[in-house]
Amino acid sequence: MSRFPRFDSTIILSFPCSHSRKSFKLFLHLTESVLKNIHPTNCAIQNLRDYIFVYNEVVKFHNVKGENTMSGKMKTYRVGIAGAGAFATFLSGALARLPEFQLTAVAGRTDTKRESVMAAFQKQRHNAITPKEYYEAADLIADPEIDIVILATPPHLHSSLSRLALTHGKHVLLEKPGALYAKELLENANYAKKQKRAFAVNLVLRYNPLVEAVEWIVRHRLLGFVHHASLTNSAHHVANGHWFWNDQLSGGIFIEHGVHFFEVGRHILGEAVDANGFALTEENGEKQRVWASVLHKPVYQQDEKSSENNIYSLVPVQYYHGFTMDPDAPESTKWEIHCTHGRIVLEGWIPQKLFLEGKISKEQGELIDQILDSIPKKPVENAVEKVRSSAFHCFKNKSFPLEALSSISYERTIKLEQRQLWYEAMVQDRFLDFCRIIEEEGWEGFVTAEDAVKDLELANRVTFNKTEQPLTE
Repeated sequence: MSRFPRFDSTIILSFPCSHSRKSFKLFLHLTESVLKNIHPTNCAIQNLRDYIFVYNEVVKFHNVKGENTMSGKMKTYRVGIAGAGAFATFLSGALARLPEFQLTAVAGRTDTKRESVMAAFQKQRHNAITPKEYYEAADLIADPEIDIVILATPPHLHSSLSRLALTHGKHVLLEKPGALYAKELLENANYAKKQKRAFAVNLVLRYNPLVEAVEWIVRHRLLGFVHHASLTNSAHHVANGHWFWNDQLSGGIFIEHGVHFFEVGRHILGEAVDANGFALTEENGEKQRVWASVLHKPVYQQDEKSSENNIYSLVPVQYYHGFTMDPDAPESTKWEIHCTHGRIVLEGWIPQKLFLEGKISKEQGELIDQILDSIPKKPVENAVEKVRSSAFHCFKNKSFPLEALSSISYERTIKLEQRQLWYEAMVQDRFLDFCRIIEEEGWEGFVTAEDAVKDLELANRVTFNKTEQPLTE
């Protein structure tokens, strides 16, 4: 059995499993055409509408043919990491646990940093061949013994180096954001298709099971309609003079860092239709605090006939990032999603705590419990797949009126322990998903290159249109 992330082989809508994914999409298109002429209050029809809506997301991890198309034999990929900072060291150690990953080379301009990356790998692989060392990333990219290039350099180098790697026939996994500008990222994504090479950005938050659970709960309106959400991210101050503060190198906080959270926001709350960014400029020129007001348009709140529900066709979301905290202070990251029947609170940069409360029907509470009960208690590979599979079965042949009477008080908290191990599991799943892009024709990834482009487009918009407010007395 393949270890690559995938949904289980359940047949969606009883569609014949022998048919192709293309035929399956045509089936959904034709079914939706019929549904447009049927009253949406019919529970069975509304349930089918939900299945059609979530297809583009649910089909992730799902093998429509109902069979394992991946070889049982796992291929090992020779990987070169370009960039030898702290994140490269973390990646090297985390991915060393995967038999698909073989660190072949490291590029970096500081000897001790290259050695740190290699040491992290060798700590997990005691008998591994010592990786090659390169001073320049371009030399690593030119190495014919490398299959995959992971770019962990500062963002201003992402576009040119990924283009070079693709030209040399390498598969490319980029650290976020993948480029400073969405246009450049899109051009490289299209070039990768032309070269028939895998190309993705290392956006990992949606590989967290708590995020997956929230997405199912929100999209199926188990706490009612979403009317507002916010993301507050308070992080340690980055040292003065670091490239992070140079917008020409990093792009600024939204581009270098904020794309992670736009990826989550877009998938839970819908695509952004309007956005404005703001920043406070400190006396030393650093923009340590930035925030954005974004209007998201969730598709799952669009088709209701009642004018009462039309007010929820757009969801205002506030995103705040502050790199201001002292090194010893606890960092804080919190999502709050407010719905008509309750609220959701998701905490942690690597999400570790999920809290829900509301006044809902008994059936809604039971569905939420089934989703939350499927969340693995310990860090495991494919944690999102486990939640997705369970949630999909929960909603199969289940439906209830959207105006379900609030009848019980519901409150529940889920906590994930071992933060570092969960972080490692998330980057491992991202890498395995990337390997699947290489090996399975037509698979574009759970988090796709198109997702990364849209996240960066939004980051560009709030960065370059943002209002700067100097801090002066």
